[in-house]
Amino acid sequence: MRPDVRVWPYALEMTPQRLLLLLGQNAFDPTSGAAQSMRQAAEVLAGAGWNVRALCTSGCEGDVEGDPAAMLRERGVVAVEQASLTPSGARVLAASRAGVLHEIVCVDPARKRYWERDAGPEYHARLDRIVREFAPQVVLAFGGDPGDERRRTVLRAAGARVVFALHNLAYLKSRPAQVDAFLAPTEFVAGRYREAWHADVQVLPTPIVPQGIVADRRDAVFTTFVNPEPAKGLWIVARLAQMLGEQRPDIPLLVVEGRMSASNLIAAGHAMDADLSRFPNLMFSPAVADVAALWATCRMVLAPSIVEEAAGRAVLEAMANGAVPLVSDRGALPETVGDAGVVLPLPGSLSLASAGPVSQEVARPWFDAITSFVDDEERYARASERARRHATRYLQDQVAPAYGAWFESVMVR
Repeated sequence: MRPDVRVWPYALEMTPQRLLLLLGQNAFDPTSGAAQSMRQAAEVLAGAGWNVRALCTSGCEGDVEGDPAAMLRERGVVAVEQASLTPSGARVLAASRAGVLHEIVCVDPARKRYWERDAGPEYHARLDRIVREFAPQVVLAFGGDPGDERRRTVLRAAGARVVFALHNLAYLKSRPAQVDAFLAPTEFVAGRYREAWHADVQVLPTPIVPQGIVADRRDAVFTTFVNPEPAKGLWIVARLAQMLGEQRPDIPLLVVEGRMSASNLIAAGHAMDADLSRFPNLMFSPAVADVAALWATCRMVLAPSIVEEAAGRAVLEAMANGAVPLVSDRGALPETVGDAGVVLPLPGSLSLASAGPVSQEVARPWFDAITSFVDDEERYARASERARRHATRYLQDQVAPAYGAWFESVMVR
């Protein structure tokens, strides 16, 4: 049944297993790996027979322009506008994807950080209705704002079990309250929190739902870097862009915008006294909803992160399409790629505090790895197949049993 303004089918689809995905941002945010992982975890459970609903806003971490309904259409998702439940007349979209019924409260992109002030009444009216009519047994959420904690308090008082998803290391010194279980995507993240909190943290692998991620056909051309910000290795990629442009202009480098725009890379080039815009092999793309089309063109994926990554969702998506991952030795990236990727150590002195232009010596291992996979097609083919096989363990049908069993255990605690 498609959602519309007249019918809301909570009572029609009740099952013993009911989960609510609760986010203060857009579950379809193309610039947030955490939000995408949360949505796909919900889709995995829906595919395993759970009754799943989602409540979120339209806010995105990066600067995503355009109408939220149009962004959903790019993903093949039809959104229907719903009547507001409050005098505010807030715009709300209802959409269904992969068995999950979403309510999306629209917010002004320029005021996304103030969404509770602007759209809070509508969001909470819908949450109240969900509690009354859907009666979630498990809630999957994240967020450390006071409003997030208040909502968790209300949901637990209503009988729901709250699962808090840990997608970064921001809570090491402040354990979130009103939570029944903690979930992490990697042993690296879980280990850090177990050590800091002396508490149990469950690990479930980052889920990859193939729909919209795994391409039917590949035309692997680009060495691809996502989100040109310092934490993700902006300065290393800026130097790489210069080296490739000057020494190997036959190798196309694609930079995909995320929380940061393409202008960041050009500015980094200027800081190195290099005009990167003059290299025709350097290309840019905005954040895209159709990531399958992006990964279909990806030959190698770069993740020279200088921070401790919690997982590396973009790397896994690329690997699922046969792209060879070149990653730094920071955080969970080595764990994520296993023996199917190339792990390149970074100098210990390289950090966010020291972020700035790097020398060719720092970028040289990355340059050599890229060129070696371009110049040796047989080696590349073997590495590509190894990456694809490794990523299959994260696909929906492989992770569904573990997800179902653990969330059921939370439900009956």
